[in-house]
Amino acid sequence: MPRRFKSSNRRFINIQIVRRTLLVITWVLLCGLYSYAQPVLTPRNVALGGGGSTYITDYNANFYNPANLMIQDRQRDIDIGLFITGTYFNAVQNFSNLNQQSTNLESYITAFDAGSYAITPLERTEIAEDNYIRDRSTSLHQTRLDVTLLGFKWRNDQRAYSIAFRNRISSSFETGKGWYSSEVQKIKNDIGINRSLTHRYQSLYEISFGFAESFRFFSDMTPRLDEFNFGIAPKLVIGGAFQDAKWDNLYLDNGNGQISNVSEFEYRASGSFGAATQQYLNGTPAQTALQNNINDELFSPYGIGAGLDIGFTYLITIGSDLSTINENEQQTNKSLRLSFAITDIGFVNYYDDGISINSTLDTAGVSGYPSNLADDAFVGAPGQFLDFTEQYGTTNPFVLNPSQEENFSVLLPTAIHAGALFEINRLKVMGDLSIGLTNNAFNSTKLVASVGVELRPLKFLPLRAGTQLATELPSYFSFGTAIETKLWDLSIATQFVSRSFNENPTITGVTVAVLQFHF
Repeated sequence: MPRRFKSSNRRFINIQIVRRTLLVITWVLLCGLYSYAQPVLTPRNVALGGGGSTYITDYNANFYNPANLMIQDRQRDIDIGLFITGTYFNAVQNFSNLNQQSTNLESYITAFDAGSYAITPLERTEIAEDNYIRDRSTSLHQTRLDVTLLGFKWRNDQRAYSIAFRNRISSSFETGKGWYSSEVQKIKNDIGINRSLTHRYQSLYEISFGFAESFRFFSDMTPRLDEFNFGIAPKLVIGGAFQDAKWDNLYLDNGNGQISNVSEFEYRASGSFGAATQQYLNGTPAQTALQNNINDELFSPYGIGAGLDIGFTYLITIGSDLSTINENEQQTNKSLRLSFAITDIGFVNYYDDGISINSTLDTAGVSGYPSNLADDAFVGAPGQFLDFTEQYGTTNPFVLNPSQEENFSVLLPTAIHAGALFEINRLKVMGDLSIGLTNNAFNSTKLVASVGVELRPLKFLPLRAGTQLATELPSYFSFGTAIETKLWDLSIATQFVSRSFNENPTITGVTVAVLQFHF
């Protein structure tokens, strides 16, 4: 059935579109949310605050919203890319000096190195003041590294296909204030000290196959120039090193002068983490066990699984934009996009050196609050959890609880994403909301808000800026640019954090896409 467009309704439709878009973006801006994770790290979405469920249209859409593979945002039908890399970290300590900050990042992503995390008493006090604001008893941090090794996308007027190879690594940890301060504080309804410690680490290798198609049946039922796209991207997943360690460890005053230690321990590890833990339990000192196992073995395969990313995008073109009906002649440049996606549906089965340790909730009376403080900053370095617990824990949950060698399966970091994008010629404004379904190395179950703007003073030169909003944590802001020609792109983005208006911002993330070609 041919499409019909009623010009008398065009102005009314445009006003409604703009009004709804502004409401969506305003709502995102007003949300006080907790910033934590993003599905992909590319120069585009990092520069736009981490969102991209409506924006990313190349092969990286496999991992965020495959439906966007159908969007004609440039006149070329084939995209090829090599070595898109990105990293960011929410540091315990930040440094304005680039060399210091670079060395700081290395300590988060490289294998445990004894003596590399030492802090002075003054630094320990600063960590407690900077990371535990408003009487928070824990502080959450994350380090992320992504590399898209190869990507390919091909699109025609009916369907789009893509393939992408990616390695992503994430380390998230939550540290109780009691490791850095002996100050007693309110913890929920009690008074005490929080010496809890959580560290989740996961490395995944993915081969993703994307497919997208436009559902003409739905589009032809409306008088608008619109398009409903659906995309799906099944993938093969190979699991690298894995650790999920959670130690709830509270020292609470019951009000009668008696201090109780309330603790619970859950631990699962595979690969090099599992091998190091097993050696430690057999009597090897922690640092020796880590040096024997936590090195280049982090990148070896220890599990296999499968996953699926799916997405939907509703595209409404505006004014003179006829790209939904002239798909081979015009690229989309005036539109409203609404998207919904679910990423990482699936699992990984770990089959090598698997070990688990679990204890039930236990309450025991103690003589007083722990007096020893940590002389190292906990930065989530691979393997640090084992050494940190042995050195500074008043008790040792690895020794006190029975262990079991076993293979196990874990769910992929499933998350739900929704977004809106409004574009008029050389201006794009977008907002995204994401939420993880489980707590893992990549996501949390708290809501994430991203807001970004792209402006093109020159057609080939986009300027991008964005932010992620945070509750009781410093907000991130990011900037990026690119040179985009008809045949190739060069893109870069940086991410900054500043804990106060008087403090110099520090770089906490960089992403680069050097080789991207279009044919």
